[in-house]
Amino acid sequence: MPEGAIRKKRDAGRPRKFAEPSRPITVTLPTRVLRMLQELSPDRARAIARATETAVGAAKEREPMRVEVVEVAPGIGLIIVGPSESLHRIPWLRLAEIAPGRYILTIVPGTAIEIVEVAISDILEDREDMGQSERAMITEILKWIRSLRRAQNITKAELLLVSTRGRRGSRPVDIAGT
Repeated sequence: MPEGAIRKKRDAGRPRKFAEPSRPITVTLPTRVLRMLQELSPDRARAIARATETAVGAAKEREPMRVEVVEVAPGIGLIIVGPSESLHRIPWLRLAEIAPGRYILTIVPGTAIEIVEVAISDILEDREDMGQSERAMITEILKWIRSLRRAQNITKAELLLVSTRGRRGSRPVDIAGT
């Protein structure tokens, strides 16, 4: 095919928005979100791409999230971890996402700190298929919990959790086991 024919074929139709492979999708968004996207760019596709890259892309470009202790009150910190398929396998442990790729660990009421430590230790021993990054993060979590427990510097506190299912004002739902 002559070079001019190829160029002509590319010039036909709408110009490409992105320099990388892309495909059309259909998505329904709340009007409020559409207004916010409009502030990023008048072109919705570019606005969605920009918002996604800001929220998720930045987290993926930096070194994989390991473990961080964030002070939430004077002398009180929360353990923040990255995503973990292995931790999701512990039935009474929850990873509550507080920002893209950042989670706090929550446990079902009545779960002892020692049980958390043993379960995490078991994951390291039992899961040979775990990736290197996840293994490093779980090893670091175990070190933190073990060190804090031995120094008697770890306590449990309760979070207020609300059901996001159903209507506002509906009957409370037991979410501790979900």
